[in-house]
Amino acid sequence: MAARSAMGRDIRTRRERWKAWWGRRTRVGKITLWMLAAIFLCTFGLMVHVATTLDTIVITLAGMAITPLVLILLFRWFTYTVLWRVRNRLILTYLLMGLAPLVMFATLAAIAGYLLAGQYATNMGLSRLTEGVTRVRDQAGSAAIFGSPSWTTKDGARMNGAKASTTEDDDMAVLDHTANSAGTAPEDGSPLSLMELKGNAWVPLDGMTVKNNAGPLTSAAPPAWLHPGFQGIVEDGGKLYLCAEVSAPRNGRQVAVLASRPLTRDELDVMSKGLGRILLSQSFSHLASDADQDTTDTETEKEKGEESQPVHVNVVVPKDSDEGDFFDKVSSAPMAAPPHAWRNPPVWFTAELPVTSWGTGDKMQAMIAVISRPSYLYSLLFASSVKVGKVVWAMLIGIAAFFALMELFALAMATSLSLTITRSVAELYKGTKAIDAGHLEHRIPVKRKDQLAALANSFNRMAASVSELLVQQREKERLLNELAIAQEVQTTLFPRSPAFMGSLEVHGTCLPARTVGGDYFDFIFGYGPGLGADGKSAGHVTLALGDISGKGISAALLMSALHSADRAFSAAVNEEGAPVSPALLLKLLNAHLYRSTQSARYATLFLATYDPATKRLTYSNGGHLPPLVISKDGSVQRLEVGGAVVGLLDGLEYQEATVQLEPGDLLVAYTDGLTEPEKNGEDFGEERLMEFVRARRDEPLTVLATHTLQVVKAWIGEQEQPDDMTVVLARQG
Repeated sequence: MAARSAMGRDIRTRRERWKAWWGRRTRVGKITLWMLAAIFLCTFGLMVHVATTLDTIVITLAGMAITPLVLILLFRWFTYTVLWRVRNRLILTYLLMGLAPLVMFATLAAIAGYLLAGQYATNMGLSRLTEGVTRVRDQAGSAAIFGSPSWTTKDGARMNGAKASTTEDDDMAVLDHTANSAGTAPEDGSPLSLMELKGNAWVPLDGMTVKNNAGPLTSAAPPAWLHPGFQGIVEDGGKLYLCAEVSAPRNGRQVAVLASRPLTRDELDVMSKGLGRILLSQSFSHLASDADQDTTDTETEKEKGEESQPVHVNVVVPKDSDEGDFFDKVSSAPMAAPPHAWRNPPVWFTAELPVTSWGTGDKMQAMIAVISRPSYLYSLLFASSVKVGKVVWAMLIGIAAFFALMELFALAMATSLSLTITRSVAELYKGTKAIDAGHLEHRIPVKRKDQLAALANSFNRMAASVSELLVQQREKERLLNELAIAQEVQTTLFPRSPAFMGSLEVHGTCLPARTVGGDYFDFIFGYGPGLGADGKSAGHVTLALGDISGKGISAALLMSALHSADRAFSAAVNEEGAPVSPALLLKLLNAHLYRSTQSARYATLFLATYDPATKRLTYSNGGHLPPLVISKDGSVQRLEVGGAVVGLLDGLEYQEATVQLEPGDLLVAYTDGLTEPEKNGEDFGEERLMEFVRARRDEPLTVLATHTLQVVKAWIGEQEQPDDMTVVLARQG
């Protein structure tokens, strides 16, 4: 049974933990978990071949929906976990402030460098093409001046024009730069075709066979647009040619020679040496596709050895094509992959290529693209001054290393500063946790002299103040407990109210300004002879109302002393059994308080003895506010006869007087707490109090006393009650 009970408790504990864990998940987290569960179930269904189509659809839709949710959860995790620490936030801030401008500057520099490198590479490609056209022009001019050129074979043997024309196996023979020069011309990779204008038709140059001049420009007549001195790139039959026409005097006559060289892959291979790869095309799309293939398949093409094969990629568009006889594209061999391609990435750029249609003379839409590498361009840029290039390269590397070191130093300094800040924040957090746990003696160690150290010192002072305040709070609670007990004791000192003295109804109420007060009232019954309204012995009754100087505990203590003394002296009677008169009672109390209290302590006191048989009220006023007797007809009598305050001077004598109370007469006795409260500089006053009581004189005494205190409280408003408020009412029946 015990094992089952333990198992049941464990199950309940796990269920509660699961509920607590699930309750902590956000709405996004719960939706993500439900979707992951659906994907898992559908994946399991695919594995067991259950509703494969539906499972696939659910997995696809759930996967599309869960992606932004996962991103949101990752962002929240990063924000609430990684960035929860102030240190991480500061480090991230420093990184954003320091690296963001650096990254933007580096990106801008990279883009600008790429554009400049691409433009430079394209200009170099155009320059190579221009140099090829220039060589063709020079060779045409040499042929026009000197006639049949001299040739050299690959093995270096020298031949004249006739011999060269019969040597058909020598497919790599090239033309010298000048007719009289010896040696090969490595700048040219395609055979040169030379035509001489005779009559109105181009014919092969003297000494050259048709095979050697198997060029495309062997039309019967020159085109109408061709002018002397023309040079450039022409298109004919879907292929490109380097072409130049030169006229020069020879043997007393003007000779016109047309030289052309096919712009094939071999020719572009020669031109692109040390530059990269040159691509010529009629549209950008052809360039882009061929350039992408070059940047991705370089090593594969190198392994196959395709770059070593003289592949001519001039494409002739069929005659029935809508595009006409335009060439497609021609390029040199792809670049060889460098050992570390990531340090020497390809640079690809394009420009417009001037091409003339041989048949019409119109300018064709064509483009050139050059794919190069920074190392190639750097070598070309400093080809004439290698030493200067090395120095510049070393300077660039040194500047980059210096900037990197400065960035690392700045990051290290920022991290160090953030650590000083976050360490102080961590100490403050630790200190607040310790204070919250009740360890008020915890203090933060201060080892620096900065604002954070001042903050730590402030925290230490605050902790000390909190500790001191808690001690004071405990002392205050002790005093409040004692005051509560004192309030209970003081409440017992006040007589029960309302009370009846024969036909006289009496009621008193006291509202202290603090927990205990210094106002005093009492009803002392049963001393001396006297008859009540029913004819039975009732004795005299003494009414007392006093106000002790000051407030709070000291006034309450003096009030209790006055209460006990008043009770004691009121119990005394003379030889005839009559009670002590109010005047004599005030004299006795004055002497007692003067001798038993400090010189600055005194009290105002009103005493009155009521005889139920005669309905006469004998009173003496010791410096108190005169009570009011409001007759039934509305007239008011002030009870002022008496003397000075009690306890301030010794040896005082007091006077007394007697008032006959008629049925319906209302006695109103009060302390200064009802008349002295101010509002906008104006006291509540005796007149306002008398008018209020006079208007409600017929109300029950308990109700009238409550309404009187309420109207004074309303006059005070939100301000603190300045003094104790006490009112004693007596109505003659």
